[in-house]
Amino acid sequence: MKPDNHFEPSDDPKDIGGTVETLRGGRSEILRDWVDRVRDNRAIKSGETLSDPLLLDHIPQLFDAILDRLSVNRSREDAEQFAAVHGFTRRITGYDIVETAIELLMFRRSIWAHLTAVEASIEGAYFAMERIDGMVDRAVISSLRAYLDPGARMLERRSLDDADEELEE
Repeated sequence: MKPDNHFEPSDDPKDIGGTVETLRGGRSEILRDWVDRVRDNRAIKSGETLSDPLLLDHIPQLFDAILDRLSVNRSREDAEQFAAVHGFTRRITGYDIVETAIELLMFRRSIWAHLTAVEASIEGAYFAMERIDGMVDRAVISSLRAYLDPGARMLERRSLDDADEELEE
């Protein structure tokens, strides 16, 4: 007989499917919660002057890519690409590296908070969040790599040089 362990996720795809649909249905609330958490976090000063659309940046696409990974086995590289663009964008908008990482950690908290608020199935929520946590961890790494990428710095300098040349013409 298998021991009763309530922390062991179910392999029943219905459990995760219901949780994914709960998250899809709460997309706007989760993104709004994320914006509020980022704005309320005293460690993030650089985003204070960004409008909500600029603050959101690629977070909605990252959210969708993560849910698609869970439901239709979308490539994880898609989510990592959105995270990389987010990291690069944060660097050129003046964020420091810690602020960039904290934003993605707030993203994870917003997802957990939504599942708690709607009293999602514990089994489905646990199984989904176990996988989402791993994807957010990879998103943080991708975002930070893009933030620190010397090649991306060269692209940034080139785009600034191109802008200077256009102004001189």
